[in-house]
Amino acid sequence: MATSNLGHLSPLSPLGAKEETFLENFFRLISQFSYEKARELADKEKDNHKAAFASSWGLFMYSLTQFATAEKGYMSLAFLEHKGFFTRSKDTLKSVYHSLAQEFRKVEDNVRNQDQLVHFGLPHPSVEFEQLIAHLCGQLGHFVLARQKTMEFYEQVCTMGTYKVLNYSELMVSISKIVQSNSRNFHHPLLSHLKSKFFYECEIMSHLLQAQVLMTELQFLPSLLQLHQAHSKLTSWGASANQPKEVKKSAFGGSSKQNPYPALYNWIFKYKQVLLSKFSLYFYELLSKQVHHSEMKTVTAKLTEDFINKIVTFQRKSDAMHVSLVLDTQGIHRCKGSGYHFPKKYSEEPKGLDSFPAIFAYPADRQVQNHWHNIVMLINNRPSDHHAYDKITCIYDKTAQSTYFITQVDVRITFVVIFECKKSEKDNFVNNFMADIRTNLNCARLYTALKPGVRV
Repeated sequence: MATSNLGHLSPLSPLGAKEETFLENFFRLISQFSYEKARELADKEKDNHKAAFASSWGLFMYSLTQFATAEKGYMSLAFLEHKGFFTRSKDTLKSVYHSLAQEFRKVEDNVRNQDQLVHFGLPHPSVEFEQLIAHLCGQLGHFVLARQKTMEFYEQVCTMGTYKVLNYSELMVSISKIVQSNSRNFHHPLLSHLKSKFFYECEIMSHLLQAQVLMTELQFLPSLLQLHQAHSKLTSWGASANQPKEVKKSAFGGSSKQNPYPALYNWIFKYKQVLLSKFSLYFYELLSKQVHHSEMKTVTAKLTEDFINKIVTFQRKSDAMHVSLVLDTQGIHRCKGSGYHFPKKYSEEPKGLDSFPAIFAYPADRQVQNHWHNIVMLINNRPSDHHAYDKITCIYDKTAQSTYFITQVDVRITFVVIFECKKSEKDNFVNNFMADIRTNLNCARLYTALKPGVRV
């Protein structure tokens, strides 16, 4: 019986040096987003084993070429693309991963059916070689199932962007389950690059969602730590890709740098940037005390969304008397306000109007106490129906001779604009601005933009 491809196996490893090096290179390329190179590597190895295509190694090579293509499609968010009427179910990325799971299982079965090879005089290291391939296929089968779960998670994210109420906690639970259920899967050293890539992605999303939940409760330090964790892991993930920036020559003789990272990585990076912008607004009062006003202005101007400048510009153009973000502290245990507070320090629960503090106000020096009763009443009387969650409420108070616009931008956060005059509830400039602020702060716009072809 032919054993030509197994004769050079090391006595210290079931795999030969050549095969081990191939697998290390293949999965390293996958983790670096170099899917075409990985596929070419597998295709070349597959061609070298055409004579033994039915062997476990030959079947494994065939599966790996499909695996590289599937991973490229996943990172480009192909599974979220709109499917036409004539799209066949077998063309979807989910079905590709389903087929891959079957292929990996086929290799396992192939090895199981060859257990009797020992009795035919096949060298013992060759049996170990076959068994290790089967072991790797079993772990890759777990990886494929995990991929199907993350695809479902991103579909959930994309769909939630269309909801009136965005439940970040629900998303956080979903991604946490994926992390926990796969913490001990695909752990073989040869799959270490693949495992690192998978957990970078999932853990970064978990940190970002936790930060978003904590921000809605004005938890300064915990949300900051979650953002820092996400930033560190995102940086490590990007650095591990080790992708040189390709320079493309334009038709006019110039050159332009091409983003080397795939769509999903870029979206997650964008998500982190938007949350940093949101953090800068929710904790602006605290952050501005740490630096000079001009420095703070420079920092916020560099963010993806300069919410501060947007609000300042809107207030000036609309001649609004006051713009603020109001936190509903009811239900938050011992809400102490923004900033760090010693955990054991006693603080009374805010009551009455004090339970609705303005976490951001512009202009900061305007006295609005005489308006606050009206604002709190509007917030409390807002319809609890989810269909009214994203509505912009406009009320004119004859006694105060003022117009109030409010809209809920987050679970506990209400955006408020006060005019000391009568304004039309159909004022397009005001309504469009408030809608823009809401969809950016609650990340609804970003979530829907996860789908390829949708602009943020």
